[in-house]
Parts: sequence; C-alpha cells; structure tokens
Amino acid sequence: MVQLDPIATVDLTDFQARKPEITKQLMAAASDIGFFRVKGHGMSLDDINAAHAMSLKFLDLSDEVKGSLPMNKENFAYILGWSDENLTAGRLREGMMIGYDNERMKNLWPTKDMVPEYKQHMISFMLKCHAVTEQIMSCFALGLGLQESVFKEAMDPHAADCQTAMYCNRYPSVEGKHFPEGALRIGAHTDFELLTLLFTRPGEVGLEVCAGKGTTAKEAMKTGLWQACDPVAGAITINIGDALQYWSDDRLKSTFHRVRVPKEHEYKGERHSMAYFANVRATAVLQGPLNKYPPITFPQILATKAKKRKELNLKPRDQMTDQEKLARWKEAHGPDFVMADVAVTPQPPALGDTSALDQPAPATHDATATPNGGMIVTNGSETNVMQGDRHSMAYFANARGSTLLQGPNKKYPPITFPEILAEKRRQMDEMIFGKT
Repeated sequence: MVQLDPIATVDLTDFQARKPEITKQLMAAASDIGFFRVKGHGMSLDDINAAHAMSLKFLDLSDEVKGSLPMNKENFAYILGWSDENLTAGRLREGMMIGYDNERMKNLWPTKDMVPEYKQHMISFMLKCHAVTEQIMSCFALGLGLQESVFKEAMDPHAADCQTAMYCNRYPSVEGKHFPEGALRIGAHTDFELLTLLFTRPGEVGLEVCAGKGTTAKEAMKTGLWQACDPVAGAITINIGDALQYWSDDRLKSTFHRVRVPKEHEYKGERHSMAYFANVRATAVLQGPLNKYPPITFPQILATKAKKRKELNLKPRDQMTDQEKLARWKEAHGPDFVMADVAVTPQPPALGDTSALDQPAPATHDATATPNGGMIVTNGSETNVMQGDRHSMAYFANARGSTLLQGPNKKYPPITFPEILAEKRRQMDEMIFGKT
C-alpha cells in the first residue's frame, strides 16, 4: 500500500494573479502540519546546485582552516561561524552559519584564499531566498488579517540589525560506521525564527517531521508521530518557526523535526543541506493581531531559549559525552510560549511603595512605529521595547442626568445616572465607615 505524503506542495506560479488562491493554500498548510513545499518559486535548479557547490568548497577545507572561523558554542541559537557534531563512532554533522554582510559577520567570512567569491555568491543566493520569503510572508499577512506589507520592513536584509542567517550543513557518509541506537544527526527541535527555507539534494533523506497537530515536546518523541520529509527536485521545503507561531497567535504551527542517522536499508552516503532562516530584525516588535501574547522581540525569544537551556543544565555539545548526547536526544525542545517573564509589562508599585519616586527621570528617546503597530525605542546605541511611562485618555460616554435608564426586560427599576452615583457612594462609605 502506497503511503500518501501529508506534506502539501503549493505552486507559486503566476503569483500575483493567483495570490488569493495561494494564500488560502499556504495558510492551510502552515496551520496544519507547519511544513510544506513550494514550486514555481522562480529559483532555478542551476542556482540552487551552484550554492550547494560553493558551500561544499568551504566544508571541504581542513578542520584547522574551518576552525579559524569558529561558532561561539557558549552561546545559543543562530550564532554565526563553523561548528561540528561528533560521537566516538565518527562525525555526525558539520556546518557553517552565515548571515548578511553586517557587523555580525565581521571576521567570519571565508577569505579569498580559502574560497574565492564565497561571500558574493552566497549573499546573492540568500537574496534570492529573501525574494521567495517576501512573497510567502505577504500571503501570511493577508491570511492573518494584517496589512500585506507588515513583514517587509521588519525583515529587511540590508538593515544593520538583520538577524536572518543560513546554515550550510554537511552530514558525512555513515558507510561502515556503527552509531549507538538513538543517535541523531540533529535532535528533535523547533526552529526559532519566522520561516525556514530548506534546500536538500534529491535522494539525501533523513529529515523527519512530527506531523501531529498540536504536538507537545513529550508527544514529539513518540515514534509513531514521525513522518519522513524527503526532498523533491526543484521544490523548496519550508517550515514555520517559533517567532511566526508567536506573531500569528498560534494559528501557524512551529513543528518539531529532526534528522536521523540512516537505518540499515537506507541511503548512507553524504547529505548536504542549506537552511535559510528568514528572520525579523532585532528591534522589530512581535505581537499577533489578537494580542494573545505580550509584545516581544526576537532577542527576547532567544533569551527564553537560553533560560530553558540553563534550567536543563545543557552543556555546549562539544563538551558532552556520548551518553549525555544520547540522553539529550531523547527529549524535544520547542517554543514553550510562557514568556510573561521575558516580555515584561511594567506594573504599578504596591501601595505604600515609594521606591519608584527615587528613580531618575527617563532619558529622552526616539520612537519609531513598527509595521505591526508596536513601538521601537532607541536610546543612544541601545534599542529595546519601550517600558517607561504610560499615558492614556479614557472618554466616558454617558447618559444625560435626567435620562431614565431601564433595560428592555425591566430586570431593574427605572433609574437615572445621578442615582447610580449616589448608590456607588453609599456602598463605598459603607465599606470604609461601616453601616450607619
């Protein structure tokens, strides 16, 4: 019996003319499994293959050379540079995380002596990925009832605080190697950012998706829920990240996924992938149209991840033993949106607390409205979500003093607004002074 592939494929051909239809299909796929493929996206197979080849030119260099551009393994999430993952039985994976040409990539680009034209070629490919991302995100904006361009400025790849990155991974051949049962090339996880565009060569399998809707981290590790997500020639595999699940008030799903070590009957040769992590700028404020979660920035989302890692006492991977890695792979780490302790809303002081009066007056800020209606506040070189004074005006619309108020069902006797105020005052006096 042939098993049907539950991962939808959406055709982006004639994008502008078919945008309502495409939006409907993308929203359905993103709110169901959270993984889907797109074709008709405008990126040629030649461009994709050339990017694979350029990526491998760097990964083919010696570890000593690649190690001169190291990822900071003490940090968490999308830290740029080269890293690897090993067990005693051999290397599971290595990868180079690159960003756009901003301060984050300072001293991390492979030099011309290492790989000529690497920087120019990979940035050009990333910009092609960004063009596809813009189309898809404009559909999600419409599907969520937001302005069509709401994500455009927040995802500007040329901005100094752009957080978008691309991870170029190589998984070496496992022919003749015997890894312990439970070993994974990448453990079960969700991605952190808005959207991931994944490019994998046909036949190089191993990616699995936890296809159960509403799956928890615990459920993600039940064997029966995992679904193979094999590459399709010319198509881009796309998944929703935590930030977009947050921004969509959970309508769009950030899905657990992993990369397995091949089984006996499966392809065991080298696997290569490029994951374009489309992200918002560091200063962009995220909040969904229903305000389900408080406003938050992407660095704050990462802070929750780092906090979770600390609570679980997770070491950097290169400091773990084989046994510690195998134990970690038995768990899954996902969005866990309990973020009130990160996206802090200022609270009024308790009665009798005068400490707020001792604080210095707030500094002068430059405020810029964000596309989703939030506020970015800049103070010198520092940028964050405003948490200072709050001002509001409440217009209390009321009836005339002589107007008699009574509901259609006459549940209460006729009354005027001054009589309501008199009753409120009587109740208040009774609470303070007791009955008279």
